[in-house]
Amino acid sequence: MVEEYIEAGEYSEALNLLQDIDDERTRYLRLVCLFGLKELKRAKEEGKVAKAIAGDTYYDVVSIYLSVLKELEEYEEAIDIVVEELSMPYIPYQYEALFNAAYDELLLAKQEANALIETKTTIFKEEEIERVLTNFTNEDLLYMAIDQMQSMNIRALLYCIRPFLLNPDAPSLAKSLIIEILIDQQVDEELEIWKHDQRYEINPSYLSRTDESEAYSEIGDQLMNHLESDNPSLLLVCLEFLNYFMYDQFPRFIDEEEFALIAAAIHYYLATLQYIELDLEELSYSYGVESQEILDKIQILKQITV
Repeated sequence: MVEEYIEAGEYSEALNLLQDIDDERTRYLRLVCLFGLKELKRAKEEGKVAKAIAGDTYYDVVSIYLSVLKELEEYEEAIDIVVEELSMPYIPYQYEALFNAAYDELLLAKQEANALIETKTTIFKEEEIERVLTNFTNEDLLYMAIDQMQSMNIRALLYCIRPFLLNPDAPSLAKSLIIEILIDQQVDEELEIWKHDQRYEINPSYLSRTDESEAYSEIGDQLMNHLESDNPSLLLVCLEFLNYFMYDQFPRFIDEEEFALIAAAIHYYLATLQYIELDLEELSYSYGVESQEILDKIQILKQITV
């Protein structure tokens, strides 16, 4: 009868029947009913008790309790519970996936709530950033965390940055942005970064930002020389794409012999994407490179996520 009331959304009727408060399932169902009625304060108190005595219903209780805390905008407590659960030596797979998703949702909700209070604030704690770098499936959270790193002492995060830079699955752009923060803060540390199936050894204190490199400047000049007068709108698109290309390739050293080829490939590739007809032989002659080299380089450009 109680379950039928709950399935029908008749939570008040079900709640009246749930009187055995020493029974863990009764406590769980009372929590479900109170949450369904949006009596969030009562649901929070019920959730504390239900969680303390839960056995077989434990993970179901925690799941509902997290929803209650999220509705109450008590994000810190909810995040602490999720982190505690995920740090346990064993957790059923279906709940592990659920709690990982809940963690991302809670961090986003926390960020949005704080953004309403002030435009620049410390959203993530250090341990939260560590978790985002370890589990970077939500790229919105990843780039929010990286944005916050700019205003932090990034040296304190090196212990979790190092494995992130070496993780072949971590986004290339995210790695480059972190390296730039290390450059800006003049971090003098030997680091390794894995990109495009290659391992690079770097020291940020000896590197330049991507937008201050000779390659960025010279390739941009090549594009401007060829497009500034003839097609200014295409030039803007090419320069924007060059920015993505530089971040994607960073920290690979780009030799000056590649400058013209990269510019030509970006020019031809983006022109074709916009259905602009160009003669490949004439373009290659204009840039002083081989047409086949342009086509080969375009295969690399196609792999860049914009």
